[in-house]
Amino acid sequence: MIFYLVRHGQTDWNNEKRFQGHRDIPMNETGIRQINGLADRIVTEKIIFDKMIVSPLVRARETASIIAEKTGFTEEIIVDTDLIERDCGLLEGEVWSPKLDLNDPGYKMETVPELVARAEKVLNRYRSSEDARIMLVSHGAFLTAMRTVLSDHKIGYSDKAFPVIQGNILCCRKTAGEESIFYNAFD
Repeated sequence: MIFYLVRHGQTDWNNEKRFQGHRDIPMNETGIRQINGLADRIVTEKIIFDKMIVSPLVRARETASIIAEKTGFTEEIIVDTDLIERDCGLLEGEVWSPKLDLNDPGYKMETVPELVARAEKVLNRYRSSEDARIMLVSHGAFLTAMRTVLSDHKIGYSDKAFPVIQGNILCCRKTAGEESIFYNAFD
């Protein structure tokens, strides 16, 4: 079983280092170029996927649409609200600063344990046959939580190993023994 974790292309708020969370911010021109380039590489490298599951936010749906069109993916694109980005609470729209304590409950932000539990729920919903190839198109925080779940919590949420970056695909192959092997599709 292979999971392809695809983060949406850049938005203006990514560029400005703003918390987006559930705000429905579209990709900017750079993001659209990133995803067009990514889709071209998917075609060139002959990466095949059987299912595409996407967050309901426009930046992720736009990403999935570009990839589907360029790769000739004709199956239904499944929109799943559980793939939505981390709820950033009162920080949505604010500029990130290292001085912020993201664990402060006053910000009413979705906690990391809540985010990881949501990712676990998604994995359990779509886990299927050994030879399935599933592309999840979502957001940085959610896909980082998914990486934690796919690694059986061997890679913590805050670990810097195998980041989910725009314009690449973080792949996770689950072996028959359920070992997780991570790699970037394009290094």
